[in-house]
Amino acid sequence: MPARSISTGIRPLGGTLYSLFDPRRNSLNAIRLLLAAAVIVSHSSVIGNLGPEPEAGGEHLGTWAVLGFFAVSGYLITRSRLNGQSQWSFYTARFLRIYPGFLVCLLAVAFVFAPLSLLVGSSGTFTLFDSLSYLARNFLLYPPFISQTNIGTTVPNVPVPGIWNGSLWTLFWEASCYVAVGTVCYIKNEKLRAGFIGAGFFTASAVSTAKLEGWIPASVYTLVAPLVAAFCAGALLFHFSDRVRVRPAVALSVALLMLSIFTETASVLAPLPLAVIIMALGSVLPFQSIGAKSDLSYGVYIYGVPVQNILEIGWPDLPLIPYILLSLGLTLPLAWLSFRFVEAPALALKSRLRNNPFKSYVATGSK
Repeated sequence: MPARSISTGIRPLGGTLYSLFDPRRNSLNAIRLLLAAAVIVSHSSVIGNLGPEPEAGGEHLGTWAVLGFFAVSGYLITRSRLNGQSQWSFYTARFLRIYPGFLVCLLAVAFVFAPLSLLVGSSGTFTLFDSLSYLARNFLLYPPFISQTNIGTTVPNVPVPGIWNGSLWTLFWEASCYVAVGTVCYIKNEKLRAGFIGAGFFTASAVSTAKLEGWIPASVYTLVAPLVAAFCAGALLFHFSDRVRVRPAVALSVALLMLSIFTETASVLAPLPLAVIIMALGSVLPFQSIGAKSDLSYGVYIYGVPVQNILEIGWPDLPLIPYILLSLGLTLPLAWLSFRFVEAPALALKSRLRNNPFKSYVATGSK
């Protein structure tokens, strides 16, 4: 009787990334869930006042996770834009994926978490106007410079004072990247299109380099630059996915990533190799079933900090490990509720909104 081979479910790292990556069967949802959990782990140290955040290469663990999010988005969003769907369908799909969940999260913080903070021990106060102002100033995806971080003084005592949901700031910039790639993909010439994306990558990397060398002061733009570089890296990776040989690309990327860690230059060197490694892992790891029906990564990301603030206000003496476990354990059900009752129903509207109603109206009215 011939010996049976034991399969681990892990696909071999062979061929090109284009041939290896299956858009319908991959482990990217599992990886994104892990990244969202990493953000909670990273924030636990600082919000829980339990020591410095885990760090490597000059960047916190949470920053590494967000870089991974942006790299994956760059690849998938560019692929989505270039798959033949209309501009209307592209932007509608992006809006329905991000905004409904975001808006409900804003409402939850304003009208559930803020009052709850008083019940568990916050010494602050707030009014209905404070909650309404929180909604009004943040509803455009937590825009920089005008966003409102607190609701009255309901989070005055946590180690990061006055910030109810510090994770939301990245959403404005991610949506901006969506708009940028949607615009650049109007260009039909592949080389020219890739050239524009490459220019974005190198510009963002130059900003990160200037900040790292002390040539420019820290600002919101230096904070965003590595994320933009990661998004552009993912977009470039898709453009050249049919020419990227996975095995040597991963080997080179691991070496470059280690170099960025040892030299503490991750903000400059990490975005591209991180994109390669994550997309390769997403293609070969056998975790396709995780998140296949319920993608909880977005909900974990947007509800993690409010949950952690409540825990710190009500139970400030929790040790690190229980604090992390409680943060994850309380956030996951909220993420499931968000996906089940907000995100999934919103995504179900994509088929109904596939055609631009304004275009149809203009066409009908012009007859």
